[in-house]
Parts: sequence; C-alpha cells; structure tokens
Amino acid sequence: MSLVEKCWMVTSKISVIALLMITGIYFGKFVCPYIKKKKGAVAVSIVYITIMLVLYMIPPQIDNFSAYLIGVIAAFLVMYVEDRRNIYQKIFLAITFFSIRWLTVAMAARLDDLVTKALVFRNMSAEKVWLQYGLYVGTRVLDIVLCIAFIAVAIGLINKAYIYKKDEMSVKEMVMLIIPSLVGVTGYGILQYYLMIYERDTGKNLIDTYGFYGALSFLHYLISIVAIFVVIVMFQNWKEMQEEQRGQELVLNQISDMKKHIEEVEKLYRDIRSMRHDMGNHIQTLEHLVAHNNMDDATEYLEHLKNEWDKVSPEIKTGSPVIDVILMEKLRQAKERQIRFLSDFHYPQNTKLNAFDLSVIMNNALNNCMENVSGDDPYISISSFRKNSIFMITIKNSFGGQLNFGDSDLPETTKSGMEHGMGLNNIRRVARMYMGDISLEQGNEEVILSIMMQVE
Repeated sequence: MSLVEKCWMVTSKISVIALLMITGIYFGKFVCPYIKKKKGAVAVSIVYITIMLVLYMIPPQIDNFSAYLIGVIAAFLVMYVEDRRNIYQKIFLAITFFSIRWLTVAMAARLDDLVTKALVFRNMSAEKVWLQYGLYVGTRVLDIVLCIAFIAVAIGLINKAYIYKKDEMSVKEMVMLIIPSLVGVTGYGILQYYLMIYERDTGKNLIDTYGFYGALSFLHYLISIVAIFVVIVMFQNWKEMQEEQRGQELVLNQISDMKKHIEEVEKLYRDIRSMRHDMGNHIQTLEHLVAHNNMDDATEYLEHLKNEWDKVSPEIKTGSPVIDVILMEKLRQAKERQIRFLSDFHYPQNTKLNAFDLSVIMNNALNNCMENVSGDDPYISISSFRKNSIFMITIKNSFGGQLNFGDSDLPETTKSGMEHGMGLNNIRRVARMYMGDISLEQGNEEVILSIMMQVE
C-alpha cells in the first residue's frame, strides 16, 4: 500500500471517528434540558461515543443501522438511570435523535457528493494523487462542517420549540411526537435500500445515473426534519391551549367561590343588621325583667340572646369579611373531621393586597391541607405577620407521609386529570404577582407552606 493510499485510509477513519464524537456531543446537548442533572447529559454523550467507537473499531463489524441503534439504546438507559421520571419523554428523545442523526448526516452526504464529484473525481490521474488527496481531505472537513450545521440547527429548533420540558408525557403524546421521526428514518432506509439494490444489480451508482434521485433524497430528509419540528410546535401549542383552558376554569371556579363567599358575607351582615334592629326591644325586655326583680328570667333571656349573637358573630375575625368566611368554612370542615384548626391570621390593612387574590391563596392552600392532613393528632394552623412592606403567611398541617420533590422545589402530586398539580402553582402565581414567592418544607411529621408577598 502506497503512502498516499495509507493517508486516504487514515483520513477516512479519522473523519468517521470525528463525526461519531460530534454527534455524541450533540446528543448530550439535545437531552440536557430534559434531565435532572447536567452530569446526566454528559454521561449520555460519553456512553454513546464509547459504544459507537467500540463498535466501529473492533471486529466483527455490524451494519451501521444496528450499531447506531445499540448506541441510542445505551444512551437511553443512561438517561433512565440518571432520572427515572418521565420515561415516555426519554423514549421520544432517543427515537427523535436517532432519526435526526440519520437525516442530517444524509443531507450533508448528498451535498458532499456534489462537491466530491466536482473537485476530486475531475482530478483523477496518476500525476495528481496528492492533489486529489488534498481535495478529499477538504471534502471530509466540509462533510463534518455540514453535519455540525444541520444537526445543531435541528436540535436547537426542537429544544426551543419544546417549551413544556418538565411536563409528564403520556403514551398517546409520545406516539404522536415520534411518528414523524419514524416516518423520516423509515424513508431514509427505503431510499438507501434502493440505492444499494441498483448498485448491486447494475454495478452503477443510482445517483450518478439519475441525478434527481439525490435531489429527491435530500428533499425527503429536509421535509422529515421540518415535519418533526412542526409536530412539536403543534404539540406545544396544544399544551399551551390546555394551560389557558385550565386557567380559565380556575378563574371561573374562583368567581364561583367568590360569589358563594359574598353571599355568606351578605347573609352574615343581614343577620347582624336584623339583630341590631331588634336590640332596642331586647334591651327594653331586659330592663323590664330587672326592674321587676325577675333575675332568673333575665339571666335566661340574656343567655338566649348571647347564643343568638354567637350564631351570627364570626368565631374568626381577620379584618376581611371574605377571608373570615373562607376560614370559617374551613373551621367547620375541620370540626366535622375532628381536625384541630388554629388561626392567627390578620388581613393587612391599607395595602395593595386584593382580597380576591388572597382568597385564591387561602382556598388552594387550605384545600391542600384538608386533603393531606394526617397523623394521630391531625391539625391545621394558619398565621401571618407583616413587617413594613413584607407580608408573610405560614400554613402548617400534620402529615405522616413523605413528600416527593423530584427536581423541583415543590412536591409532585398524586392527583391526575385537569387539576393535576394546579394548587401550589396557583398560589405561586399569585405570590409572584406581588413580587413574592412560596416555599414548602417537611419535618417532624409536619408540612410548612410559607408565602411571602410585597404588599406596599
């Protein structure tokens, strides 16, 4: 083997290895936003590159499709070990990258073929072997650059379009999202199959014989990548519409709750006004009984009057009639379930805090407490304090279980359906409207929700 032939062979191998390493690096970049820790994405790249290099370097060699499939499966297992949540999303990521890898490399190969034929093959002669080799090196570099450009653009667009990266993916969603990738890679396989069959049967290259075949192939690869991107955009738009629908349903529920609270407040005030209206008669009756020394009757009448007053006078007085009604309703529910309910909450006066916004916090927070309170001595407590412009609310409940926080500062919920995980997110949304935030802690069989807001 001559020196120039050895250089050709070494250059060919180096270009293949470089492409393997580059695609492996971009595999890690692709999955990084979806994995809990950055080191997980690094592990994906390392495992994928290692598997592919081993399969390329050691005999017996297997076909390219099977080799890359093994590499992607190994990378998927790494993702699963690093983060066992959202497995269907990881399947989607693996299949999508598998397809993108084939499609982008094939697009670069079609363009590289044109350049190779124009530069290298036109200078085929014994006197120009080193010139030919130099041109070949240039085409290998061009092929790698094109691969980097295509795969970087494809991955960048997909990751940018995929907004709800932390959302749990269902089986149906996964199937919908991987169909374009499967169609793309299947089409690639069919095109390559006919290319191989034609060359085996005729001894000629199909693209050389029919130039449009290469153009159609490139067009198929490009459309397949665009289809993957478009379906993801449509999926994310659908998710956004779901979020808006949930938000609208939440607002309607809040309006309904507010109407109920207002009706309760109005009823309470009517009862108080009625009692005040009758107070003169009550006082006259008591004066008459006392004047005639009917002390037993006066005491009985006063006790009856006190009971009537207790019925219309709130047990909890916060400074806001709306919040009074909410807390009284939760107190009633707690008594029915034999839960201790403690309140030291005071509505901050003369601030920009809206009672409607605060009712969202109270309803969601106390509903969560009611659903999750547990223990031998179940209790719920709520307190507040204000210091200058900062208003803090602390809500505690007994809890004997263990919260699963995952990779978030808020725990994962066991609920399902449209209201999945909405409570704490709604509380946080309102708190951030007031330049604040929330935190949730667990310790000593107790869950503590702290809500901070700036009310001035």
